[in-house]
Amino acid sequence: MVDWALTWHTLMFQPKFDNSFTKENVSRHHTLKFQLFLEDLPTLELLKRTRPDLYVEILTCRSCEDHLEDFMHLFLCKKRRVKLHQILTSYIHHLTQKIKEAGDNANCDYSPLVDRITSLPCWTFSSSNWSSYSLVCGCLPTAFLEVFESLNIPRLTAMNVVTAIHNNFVNKFRKRIWNPRSHDKGLWEHAMNITSTLKQSSRPKDLSKSFYLPYSSLPPPTHVDS
Repeated sequence: MVDWALTWHTLMFQPKFDNSFTKENVSRHHTLKFQLFLEDLPTLELLKRTRPDLYVEILTCRSCEDHLEDFMHLFLCKKRRVKLHQILTSYIHHLTQKIKEAGDNANCDYSPLVDRITSLPCWTFSSSNWSSYSLVCGCLPTAFLEVFESLNIPRLTAMNVVTAIHNNFVNKFRKRIWNPRSHDKGLWEHAMNITSTLKQSSRPKDLSKSFYLPYSSLPPPTHVDS
């Protein structure tokens, strides 16, 4: 079950900026959180709908080149599977560490609470496990707060702890998954001469789609692993 109060608290939270996390980074971070929440990241499948003149229908993920890139594929792509597992493992680690700290301070047995969190289905991605997509979208489960409240942690304090951990996850998603994915897409766009100016321009209205030759109709470059 989703805790909507926690979800909104996490969405609206904005990290403080400093020399390592600039105001521009904070703005991008906030935007990414809402794009995840709304499942509105500019995947290739979304770009095909908004700019069919630039992105041909058969275009596949530029990282694996095996599947169409929709929101779900961002997390199932074989090129990102290991990194996703790593950042989810980090998420669980930080969350359970805070539970252990709270348990020690309350002189309580925290083992059942840790087991409750680690056994949640949201930590494993599959095409049929919607709880995992809810997590990455920022729709956080009630269990995240209930374990802290059972240790007599004030609700707002618990919300701030979970919010900080989830924002750390979003930041890692941006650095380790979204940015490398965007780099791969950018290399292909550069090869196809799809410039920033072209992407920001209006789609030609005086040309029928069937007669308009998109840049992306050219064959994609050979993918080379680094």
